Amino acid sequence: MRRRKHSDTIEKQLAKNISFYQKLNPKERDELWDLLNDYERYRVLLKNQKRVGFGKDKFTLNELGTTDKDLAAYANLKEWDEEQYTYQKAHGQTHLDKHYKLYLYGDWCRLIENKKLIYGEIYSVSSYIADNVSERLSKFKQGLYPHTTRFKFVKTGKKSKNPFTGKKEHLYTMKTKTKAYGKEKELEAFGTFMMRFEYEILRPKIKKYVLKHMSDRTYRIVNKKETFDNFHQFLFSDNVALEHCRFETFLEDFNRLRRSNDELKAVEKRFFKYAKQYLMEHFEYRR
Repeated sequence: MRRRKHSDTIEKQLAKNISFYQKLNPKERDELWDLLNDYERYRVLLKNQKRVGFGKDKFTLNELGTTDKDLAAYANLKEWDEEQYTYQKAHGQTHLDKHYKLYLYGDWCRLIENKKLIYGEIYSVSSYIADNVSERLSKFKQGLYPHTTRFKFVKTGKKSKNPFTGKKEHLYTMKTKTKAYGKEKELEAFGTFMMRFEYEILRPKIKKYVLKHMSDRTYRIVNKKETFDNFHQFLFSDNVALEHCRFETFLEDFNRLRRSNDELKAVEKRFFKYAKQYLMEHFEYRR
Protein backbone atom coordinates (compact mmCIF):
# COMPACT_ATOMS: atom_id res chain seq x y z
CA MET A 1 0.00 0.00 0.00
CA ARG A 2 1.22 3.44 -0.83
CA ARG A 3 2.08 5.52 2.22
CA ARG A 4 -0.18 8.50 2.87
CA LYS A 5 1.65 11.73 3.58
CA HIS A 6 -0.20 13.08 6.60
CA SER A 7 0.82 16.41 8.03
CA ASP A 8 2.61 16.57 11.36
CA THR A 9 -0.60 17.90 12.90
CA ILE A 10 -2.54 14.82 11.84
CA GLU A 11 0.19 12.48 13.07
CA LYS A 12 0.23 14.23 16.46
CA GLN A 13 -3.55 14.02 16.76
CA LEU A 14 -3.57 10.32 15.97
CA ALA A 15 -0.77 9.70 18.47
CA LYS A 16 -2.71 11.65 21.10
CA ASN A 17 -6.00 9.83 20.46
CA ILE A 18 -4.56 6.32 19.99
CA SER A 19 -2.14 5.17 22.69
CA PHE A 20 -0.28 2.60 20.53
CA TYR A 21 -0.09 4.69 17.36
CA GLN A 22 3.60 5.58 17.64
CA LYS A 23 4.52 1.91 17.88
CA LEU A 24 3.02 1.15 14.46
CA ASN A 25 5.06 1.00 11.27
CA PRO A 26 4.00 3.03 8.17
CA LYS A 27 1.96 0.19 6.66
CA GLU A 28 0.11 -0.43 9.93
CA ARG A 29 -0.64 3.28 10.26
CA ASP A 30 -2.20 3.26 6.80
CA GLU A 31 -4.34 0.27 7.70
CA LEU A 32 -5.42 1.92 10.96
CA TRP A 33 -6.46 5.08 9.11
CA ASP A 34 -8.66 2.97 6.83
CA LEU A 35 -10.31 1.40 9.87
CA LEU A 36 -11.39 4.74 11.33
CA ASN A 37 -15.00 5.66 10.67
CA ASP A 38 -16.03 8.77 8.72
CA TYR A 39 -16.62 10.85 11.84
CA GLU A 40 -13.25 9.98 13.39
CA ARG A 41 -11.39 10.89 10.19
CA TYR A 42 -13.49 14.04 9.82
CA ARG A 43 -12.55 15.26 13.31
CA VAL A 44 -8.86 14.78 12.61
CA LEU A 45 -8.98 16.47 9.22
CA LEU A 46 -11.10 19.37 10.50
CA LYS A 47 -8.62 20.13 13.25
CA ASN A 48 -5.75 19.88 10.80
CA GLN A 49 -7.50 22.23 8.35
CA LYS A 50 -7.81 24.88 11.05
CA ARG A 51 -4.03 24.81 11.47
CA VAL A 52 -2.84 24.54 7.87
CA GLY A 53 -5.55 26.43 5.96
CA PHE A 54 -4.93 29.88 4.51
CA GLY A 55 -6.98 33.03 4.92
CA LYS A 56 -10.41 33.67 6.31
CA ASP A 57 -11.83 30.31 5.23
CA LYS A 58 -8.73 28.22 6.06
CA PHE A 59 -8.42 27.37 2.39
CA THR A 60 -5.99 24.85 0.90
CA LEU A 61 -5.42 23.43 -2.57
CA ASN A 62 -4.79 19.71 -2.46
CA GLU A 63 -3.52 19.52 -6.04
CA LEU A 64 -1.25 22.48 -6.53
CA GLY A 65 -0.17 20.92 -9.81
CA THR A 66 2.69 22.95 -11.20
CA THR A 67 3.55 25.17 -8.30
CA ASP A 68 4.38 24.89 -4.63
CA LYS A 69 4.03 28.61 -3.93
CA ASP A 70 2.18 29.74 -0.86
CA LEU A 71 -1.35 30.88 -1.71
CA ALA A 72 -0.53 34.30 -0.31
CA ALA A 73 1.85 34.80 -3.26
CA TYR A 74 -1.07 35.11 -5.69
CA ALA A 75 -2.95 38.39 -5.97
CA ASN A 76 -6.02 36.47 -7.14
CA LEU A 77 -7.13 33.15 -8.64
CA LYS A 78 -6.57 34.39 -12.18
CA GLU A 79 -2.86 34.80 -11.50
CA TRP A 80 -2.74 31.24 -10.21
CA ASP A 81 -4.83 29.81 -13.07
CA GLU A 82 -2.74 31.56 -15.73
CA GLU A 83 0.38 30.03 -14.21
CA GLN A 84 -1.18 26.57 -14.58
CA TYR A 85 -2.02 27.34 -18.23
CA THR A 86 1.51 28.58 -18.98
CA TYR A 87 3.06 25.49 -17.43
CA GLN A 88 0.80 23.06 -19.30
CA LYS A 89 1.34 24.83 -22.62
CA ALA A 90 5.12 24.82 -22.16
CA HIS A 91 4.97 21.05 -21.57
CA GLY A 92 3.20 20.16 -24.78
CA GLN A 93 -0.52 20.21 -24.00
CA THR A 94 -2.27 20.61 -27.35
CA HIS A 95 -5.87 21.14 -26.21
CA LEU A 96 -5.24 24.64 -24.85
CA ASP A 97 -6.31 27.97 -26.31
CA LYS A 98 -3.65 29.80 -28.32
CA HIS A 99 -3.73 32.61 -25.76
CA TYR A 100 -4.83 32.36 -22.13
CA LYS A 101 -8.58 32.70 -21.64
CA LEU A 102 -9.26 30.14 -18.93
CA TYR A 103 -7.56 26.92 -17.85
CA LEU A 104 -9.29 25.66 -14.71
CA TYR A 105 -9.37 21.94 -15.42
CA GLY A 106 -10.27 21.09 -11.84
CA ASP A 107 -8.27 21.32 -8.63
CA TRP A 108 -9.24 19.69 -5.35
CA CYS A 109 -9.52 22.00 -2.35
CA ARG A 110 -10.56 22.08 1.28
CA LEU A 111 -11.88 24.90 3.42
CA ILE A 112 -13.95 25.59 6.51
CA GLU A 113 -17.41 27.09 6.27
CA ASN A 114 -19.58 27.68 9.35
CA LYS A 115 -17.18 25.50 11.38
CA LYS A 116 -17.63 22.65 8.91
CA LEU A 117 -14.94 21.07 6.75
CA ILE A 118 -15.80 21.32 3.06
CA TYR A 119 -14.27 19.12 0.37
CA GLY A 120 -14.41 20.84 -2.98
CA GLU A 121 -13.20 21.32 -6.51
CA ILE A 122 -12.50 24.51 -8.43
CA TYR A 123 -13.80 24.00 -11.95
CA SER A 124 -14.89 25.95 -15.02
CA VAL A 125 -18.54 26.55 -15.90
CA SER A 126 -17.97 25.46 -19.51
CA SER A 127 -16.42 22.13 -18.50
CA TYR A 128 -19.20 21.47 -16.00
CA ILE A 129 -21.90 22.09 -18.62
CA ALA A 130 -20.03 20.05 -21.25
CA ASP A 131 -19.67 17.12 -18.82
CA ASN A 132 -23.39 17.14 -18.10
CA VAL A 133 -24.31 17.34 -21.79
CA SER A 134 -21.93 14.45 -22.52
CA GLU A 135 -23.58 12.36 -19.83
CA ARG A 136 -27.01 13.04 -21.33
CA LEU A 137 -25.70 12.20 -24.80
CA SER A 138 -24.54 8.81 -23.53
CA LYS A 139 -28.11 8.08 -22.45
CA PHE A 140 -29.31 9.37 -25.80
CA LYS A 141 -26.96 6.94 -27.56
CA GLN A 142 -28.28 4.11 -25.38
CA GLY A 143 -31.79 4.98 -26.49
CA LEU A 144 -30.84 5.01 -30.17
CA TYR A 145 -28.83 1.79 -29.99
CA PRO A 146 -29.77 -0.27 -26.93
CA HIS A 147 -26.70 -2.20 -25.86
CA THR A 148 -24.98 -3.94 -23.00
CA THR A 149 -21.25 -4.02 -22.29
CA ARG A 150 -19.42 -6.67 -20.30
CA PHE A 151 -15.98 -6.17 -18.79
CA LYS A 152 -13.49 -8.95 -18.25
CA PHE A 153 -9.94 -8.98 -16.87
CA VAL A 154 -7.65 -11.29 -18.84
CA LYS A 155 -4.23 -12.46 -17.67
CA THR A 156 -1.39 -11.63 -20.06
CA GLY A 157 0.55 -14.54 -21.56
CA LYS A 158 4.03 -13.43 -20.56
CA LYS A 159 5.24 -12.01 -17.30
CA SER A 160 6.10 -8.33 -17.30
CA LYS A 161 7.74 -6.03 -14.80
CA ASN A 162 5.22 -4.49 -12.46
CA PRO A 163 6.08 -0.76 -12.23
CA PHE A 164 4.80 -0.64 -8.64
CA THR A 165 6.49 -3.70 -7.19
CA GLY A 166 9.45 -4.06 -9.56
CA LYS A 167 8.78 -7.79 -9.83
CA LYS A 168 8.04 -9.81 -12.95
CA GLU A 169 4.51 -11.14 -12.84
CA HIS A 170 1.44 -11.80 -14.93
CA LEU A 171 -0.42 -8.54 -15.50
CA TYR A 172 -4.07 -8.20 -16.42
CA THR A 173 -5.72 -6.28 -19.22
CA MET A 174 -9.37 -5.37 -19.38
CA LYS A 175 -11.39 -6.49 -22.38
CA THR A 176 -14.87 -5.35 -23.22
CA LYS A 177 -17.59 -6.99 -25.25
CA THR A 178 -20.62 -5.01 -26.40
CA LYS A 179 -23.85 -6.47 -27.67
CA ALA A 180 -26.24 -4.21 -29.58
CA TYR A 181 -28.71 -6.69 -31.02
CA GLY A 182 -27.14 -6.85 -34.47
CA LYS A 183 -26.22 -3.17 -34.66
CA GLU A 184 -22.75 -3.41 -33.11
CA LYS A 185 -20.95 -1.85 -36.08
CA GLU A 186 -23.46 0.97 -36.38
CA LEU A 187 -23.19 1.64 -32.65
CA GLU A 188 -19.39 1.76 -32.87
CA ALA A 189 -19.53 4.17 -35.82
CA PHE A 190 -22.03 6.42 -34.05
CA GLY A 191 -19.95 6.39 -30.86
CA THR A 192 -16.82 7.45 -32.77
CA PHE A 193 -18.72 10.18 -34.59
CA MET A 194 -20.27 11.45 -31.36
CA MET A 195 -16.92 11.53 -29.53
CA ARG A 196 -15.28 13.58 -32.30
CA PHE A 197 -18.25 15.95 -32.34
CA GLU A 198 -18.04 16.46 -28.58
CA TYR A 199 -14.36 17.34 -28.47
CA GLU A 200 -13.97 19.14 -31.78
CA ILE A 201 -17.25 21.07 -31.96
CA LEU A 202 -19.44 20.86 -28.85
CA ARG A 203 -16.97 21.64 -26.05
CA PRO A 204 -15.31 24.58 -27.87
CA LYS A 205 -18.76 25.94 -28.72
CA ILE A 206 -19.90 25.75 -25.09
CA LYS A 207 -16.73 27.44 -23.87
CA LYS A 208 -17.08 30.24 -26.41
CA TYR A 209 -20.70 30.83 -25.35
CA VAL A 210 -19.88 30.92 -21.64
CA LEU A 211 -16.97 33.31 -22.09
CA LYS A 212 -19.12 35.65 -24.18
CA HIS A 213 -22.47 35.56 -22.36
CA MET A 214 -21.72 34.58 -18.74
CA SER A 215 -18.73 36.69 -17.77
CA ASP A 216 -17.80 37.37 -14.13
CA ARG A 217 -20.12 34.76 -12.60
CA THR A 218 -19.74 31.90 -10.14
CA TYR A 219 -21.96 28.94 -9.33
CA ARG A 220 -21.89 26.36 -6.59
CA ILE A 221 -22.91 22.74 -6.99
CA VAL A 222 -23.43 20.53 -3.93
CA ASN A 223 -23.36 16.94 -5.11
CA LYS A 224 -23.56 15.37 -1.67
CA LYS A 225 -25.06 16.55 1.58
CA GLU A 226 -23.69 13.93 3.99
CA THR A 227 -22.37 15.45 7.20
CA PHE A 228 -18.87 13.98 6.92
CA ASP A 229 -18.55 13.27 3.20
CA ASN A 230 -19.69 16.38 1.38
CA PHE A 231 -18.44 17.50 -2.02
CA HIS A 232 -18.90 20.97 -3.50
CA GLN A 233 -17.97 22.27 -6.94
CA PHE A 234 -16.99 25.94 -7.09
CA LEU A 235 -17.53 26.99 -10.70
CA PHE A 236 -16.02 30.06 -12.37
CA SER A 237 -17.23 31.34 -15.74
CA ASP A 238 -14.05 33.10 -16.90
CA ASN A 239 -10.80 34.72 -15.84
CA VAL A 240 -12.67 37.93 -14.95
CA ALA A 241 -14.44 36.05 -12.15
CA LEU A 242 -11.11 34.49 -11.14
CA GLU A 243 -9.54 37.94 -11.00
CA HIS A 244 -12.23 39.11 -8.60
CA CYS A 245 -11.64 36.23 -6.19
CA ARG A 246 -8.71 35.88 -3.77
CA PHE A 247 -7.58 32.84 -1.83
CA GLU A 248 -7.46 34.95 1.33
CA THR A 249 -11.20 35.75 1.19
CA PHE A 250 -12.36 32.93 -1.06
CA LEU A 251 -15.99 32.44 0.00
CA GLU A 252 -16.70 36.14 0.47
CA ASP A 253 -15.49 36.95 -3.03
CA PHE A 254 -17.06 33.84 -4.56
CA ASN A 255 -20.48 34.51 -3.04
CA ARG A 256 -20.44 38.12 -4.27
CA LEU A 257 -20.37 36.83 -7.86
CA ARG A 258 -22.63 33.82 -7.30
CA ARG A 259 -25.63 33.31 -9.58
CA SER A 260 -28.56 30.90 -9.63
CA ASN A 261 -27.88 27.36 -10.83
CA ASP A 262 -31.00 27.69 -12.98
CA GLU A 263 -28.81 29.59 -15.43
CA LEU A 264 -26.58 26.52 -15.78
CA LYS A 265 -29.56 24.25 -16.37
CA ALA A 266 -30.89 26.54 -19.11
CA VAL A 267 -27.55 26.56 -20.98
CA GLU A 268 -27.18 22.80 -20.54
CA LYS A 269 -30.67 22.26 -21.98
CA ARG A 270 -29.86 24.54 -24.93
CA PHE A 271 -26.69 22.67 -25.89
CA PHE A 272 -28.14 19.21 -25.33
CA LYS A 273 -30.92 20.08 -27.78
CA TYR A 274 -28.33 21.41 -30.25
CA ALA A 275 -26.15 18.30 -29.87
CA LYS A 276 -29.01 15.87 -30.48
CA GLN A 277 -30.09 17.76 -33.57
CA TYR A 278 -26.54 17.89 -34.94
CA LEU A 279 -25.97 14.16 -34.44
CA MET A 280 -29.26 13.19 -36.06
CA GLU A 281 -28.68 15.46 -39.06
CA HIS A 282 -25.01 14.74 -39.70
CA PHE A 283 -24.41 11.10 -38.77
CA GLU A 284 -24.57 8.77 -41.74
CA TYR A 285 -23.76 5.10 -41.34
CA ARG A 286 -21.94 3.48 -44.23
CA ARG A 287 -21.57 -0.28 -44.27
